[in-house]
Amino acid sequence: MPRETPAADLLSAYLPAGTRYDEMLAATGSPRSHWQQLFEQLSATPSAALRDRAQWLQRQVRENGVTYNVYADPEGADRPWELDMLPLILPAEEWSGIEAAIQQRATLLNEVLLDVYGEQRLIAEGLLPPALVFGHSGYLRPCRGIKPPGGVMLHMYAADLARAPDGRWWVVDDRTQAPSGAGYALENRLVISRLYADLFRNLRVQRLAGFFATLRDSLAHWAPSGRAAPVSVLLTPGPHNETYFEHTYLARYLGIPLVEGGDLTVREDKVWLKTLSGLQRVHVILRRLDDDYCDPLELRSDSALGISGLAQAVRLGNVLVANGLGSNLLETGALLGFLPELCERMLGEPLKMPSVATWWCGEPAALADVVRKLDRVVIKGAYSQMRVDPMFGEDLDERGRARVAAMLKARPQMYVAQELVQLSQAPVCAPNASGAQLRASAIGLRVYACASPNGYVVMPGGLTRAATGVDARVISMQRGGSSKDTWVLSTGPVSSFSLLKRETGAQDLVRTGLNLSSRVVENLYWFGRHAERCDGMARLLRLALLRVIEEGPAERSKSWSGILGVLHSTGIFSEKEGAADDSATARALRAAVTDDNRPGLASGLKQLLRVASQLRERLSLDNWRTLNHMARRLQGGRGRKIPVSETLAELDRDIASFMTLAGFALDGMTRDLGWRFMSIGRRLERLQFQSVVLQRA
Repeated sequence: MPRETPAADLLSAYLPAGTRYDEMLAATGSPRSHWQQLFEQLSATPSAALRDRAQWLQRQVRENGVTYNVYADPEGADRPWELDMLPLILPAEEWSGIEAAIQQRATLLNEVLLDVYGEQRLIAEGLLPPALVFGHSGYLRPCRGIKPPGGVMLHMYAADLARAPDGRWWVVDDRTQAPSGAGYALENRLVISRLYADLFRNLRVQRLAGFFATLRDSLAHWAPSGRAAPVSVLLTPGPHNETYFEHTYLARYLGIPLVEGGDLTVREDKVWLKTLSGLQRVHVILRRLDDDYCDPLELRSDSALGISGLAQAVRLGNVLVANGLGSNLLETGALLGFLPELCERMLGEPLKMPSVATWWCGEPAALADVVRKLDRVVIKGAYSQMRVDPMFGEDLDERGRARVAAMLKARPQMYVAQELVQLSQAPVCAPNASGAQLRASAIGLRVYACASPNGYVVMPGGLTRAATGVDARVISMQRGGSSKDTWVLSTGPVSSFSLLKRETGAQDLVRTGLNLSSRVVENLYWFGRHAERCDGMARLLRLALLRVIEEGPAERSKSWSGILGVLHSTGIFSEKEGAADDSATARALRAAVTDDNRPGLASGLKQLLRVASQLRERLSLDNWRTLNHMARRLQGGRGRKIPVSETLAELDRDIASFMTLAGFALDGMTRDLGWRFMSIGRRLERLQFQSVVLQRA
């Protein structure tokens, strides 16, 4: 392809695939047929316009409040979600093979779970080593004998896939405990489909809403309620979890309450939601909490996140927990090598998609083989709880390999060895000062399946993750990776079904708001108080700053004592502040606006945002955009010495934001009990502030 063509300019920084599989380009260097329309559109778009689109995309992600919590991040836990503007495109015929393989694998793993927690025939027949099962901390002995409704323990399943250089897909990991990422895939789709609205329709990209509707309806189908409308909840560990955004997003999308362990209680072996109007029976718990944390009574006594007595309620069939307790057992690389034989035994057919070659070092023959070829494999912890970073044998010298070999021989059952996987590459958009170019990046694909009464249904798409470079051997969002939308093309018409706008039916015309948990109501009350408190502080600081810079000491002598008294009474100023010269007073006022480590507006905003994070599923997108603007202002002001004019401008913007929040509360919220408590908080805070002003004026 000549370098002077627009396509060549677009690919000038795109590295050839070499031995890797290239998702976009064929071996001839031309786009694959299913990429052709997107490639032509990109080639016809000026470089500067591509950059603008990429920047628009990131603004949308930030304004929508899409975050990923990064543990031990010095810049703060909530990191904006990284989304690339180029999707991964898969043709219909290729997807049909992936779909069939994932359906088979999910069915197989569900059967393995039922056997291990039931009759344990696989262990008796020698198909599974006892040490692999009973030595796994994820095997929960109290859960043996529990019979799940419909014979389904694995309601939601995810598989991490990688494409080999020959184009075949391999399974790298199975996610069976509480698979994450489906909500992010949905958010990616909603944003990207706006960017390529016409192309999205022309290519007949399959939609995702049907998958989530199947998940919701299937859980209701197996609910032990005997009622037409069972109550479902989504159980989250809380706002400090790395994927908390997804928990709130899915709860809102599925139309179910988001709850924490403290919101639920077990009475008479049934699970109840603690609401303002009393206890409400819960029939389905879609959990995002690790197995052993779910019940401190029977599983993990130091858990502060679970519900005491939950395991007994599940055992008696009074509540459905998805995924079933104990499903973490299958999240181990040690199982991968046994799956082909298990598939033949349990399903009577060969495994349709192979796993990456994996050896469990708990078997003596496998351990000896791994030690011999240590320079050609990667060593991983056998169990997800170990938190062991992968050790690549090719990176080790003689001494390092000897040390790893000794480690394996000391505790062989705790480690697995995997064949090195050369990930395929796909284009990512890299904006720069002059425009944007395409760069190659290593990618992996996570696909999802959910159980239904008719078998497993696979999401027609998934979460594509891109590494920071083309030579990456590990893809991790914790380590700075990005994501892509995944387009699965269809050969026929595509349904326009969506969960975003549901038709109003008879069951929807009921009084709502009675299932608000006590925790949510309390947080709404404090949200109202903190919002009103910040509004009052912003107005007070603006007034004080204007008086200091516009009036001399003699002119403001009468009114200043009252303003200073309010600053002291509200705790914004210490007793010593405000008595010095004007420059020192102005510095103290500016610090109250920007420094969240002292009393003032910045610390008040910090508290407001903390409470808002507990209410994410209850606040509208417009509310969140307003809060995100204030959060970025707070983060950008830390450690900066800004002039008075900029401080006043920030105060003006903050006051406008608080007025916006007040307007949302007045005109845009349902007048339920939550709204009433938020209004009570607002009015109490306003009365308290006004009483201080009247007292000190």
